[in-house]
Amino acid sequence: MVDLRVDELPAAAAAVLRRRAKADGRSPEQHVRQELLALARRRAPIDAVVEFRAERGAPEPSLAEPDAVALWSEYDLPTAVVAVFARRAEAAGLPLGEYVRQELIGVARRGTVADALLEFAEVQERDPSLRMDMDEIAASIAYARGL
Repeated sequence: MVDLRVDELPAAAAAVLRRRAKADGRSPEQHVRQELLALARRRAPIDAVVEFRAERGAPEPSLAEPDAVALWSEYDLPTAVVAVFARRAEAAGLPLGEYVRQELIGVARRGTVADALLEFAEVQERDPSLRMDMDEIAASIAYARGL
């Protein structure tokens, strides 16, 4: 069974998720819950394989496994959301916990301009003597990303 708590993710991914949670005024667990709900609603490339397997009569994966229980207990996810992840994990040939862990790491790796600004704000918070123009930083980041 994979530990799906934020603190058990790689340090960089956990830091991004904690930073986003703080900016949203939520706990890291509440933030991750929202991320997981959004991931389940959004179509993923693996969904084509899930649909192909369903057309071929593949049985539904069990939701009685420890990783499914961990998703319910840690993030209070609806059964339908856990089922989406279970089907995707099975289609990918991965245990449910490992699949969700990889998804959370992926979400954290897809940084945004807002993520970069939050990092600069943290630096400024640690050293108030730094003079940073957040509007200029945002413009520079957008420019560098071709936005």
